[in-house]
Amino acid sequence: TTEPAPPPPAPVSLGEQTLTGEIVDSKCYLGVMNPGNLIPHRACAIRCLSGGIPPLLLVRPANGPPQPVLLVGRDGRPVNRDVLPFVAEPVSITGELVRQGDLLSLRADPATIRRVAR
Repeated sequence: TTEPAPPPPAPVSLGEQTLTGEIVDSKCYLGVMNPGNLIPHRACAIRCLSGGIPPLLLVRPANGPPQPVLLVGRDGRPVNRDVLPFVAEPVSITGELVRQGDLLSLRADPATIRRVAR
């Protein structure tokens, strides 16, 4: 007999935070396309996000690898169409950062997205 999969870890709120990064589509960034980010990938990312692929905010810390953060609305629903104007540009977004196992997500109102200088 096969053992049932363990339940996913409970979400843990890391509080209200403002993160700065680049909005990318998760499908291409996590492996299908190279490069899956920056201006050369903008048109493809817009098509993927328009088709329902979840958006990520790619946060680049000063020291360490880029950290992908899943972007969702305050209510946890998709925000794909709301983030399209900001794909492949440096932006800041304010919301509740949540960790569930290895996954980070930012529950944010897309109205908080602001373009920032490169």
